Amino acid sequence: MGGLLAMTHHYERIILDVETQRDFFSPGGSLYNSTAAAAAKKIYSLFDWAKKEEIPVMSTVLRVRHQDTSPLSPIPHCLDETEGEQKLRRTILPSRINLGLLNTTDLPIDIFSQYRQVIFEKRDTDIFAHARAERLLTEMPITTFVIFGAGLANGICQAAIGLRTRGFGVIAADDAILSLDHPQAEMARMRMEAKGVVFARSKDIIVPTPRRRHRLVPHRTTEPARKAHRR
Repeated sequence: MGGLLAMTHHYERIILDVETQRDFFSPGGSLYNSTAAAAAKKIYSLFDWAKKEEIPVMSTVLRVRHQDTSPLSPIPHCLDETEGEQKLRRTILPSRINLGLLNTTDLPIDIFSQYRQVIFEKRDTDIFAHARAERLLTEMPITTFVIFGAGLANGICQAAIGLRTRGFGVIAADDAILSLDHPQAEMARMRMEAKGVVFARSKDIIVPTPRRRHRLVPHRTTEPARKAHRR
């Protein structure tokens, strides 16, 4: 870990799934609403596509301390060690590494040749505040991200605009995104479109990817020691 490049292969597409957690997408979740079930089905379709086409996946997981204000709504959500904080089971790949909360820049060498999914845990919504995510994106060859999940005006908008600013293409899977009834959701969408983010339906995104596949070690999993990584 550390000095060598965290990514050397080039991929035509990379998925970025943002906060696909039970408080947003599962019945009984604190911010679950009537639009979540349909969005979850589209998310599962996108993950099935990623598995079939061996598309790398970057995932973010929101973990809020019990004493902190939850960032996406006045209603508490994604609290540490609760059921609602958990990631949807079908968005977790067998070959994955969870880099936790630890705010350092060390990464495995050529990470997507070792793992199909890289998970970043966050205290707030901005992926670029995570030092390891920032480093990985800095070293990544220019590609196109497919982004979806929860929090159009928050983590999704922050990630999409940050990626466009760094020169990446961004496709937002419109029917796999929850706005969570945020009052700034429409403004966030306009900001994203102004920056060149393309909104498309999942069925128009799910196409064969013309690239050489990089076979990964199956079922390789690395999880953080969560208590050691708390801030």
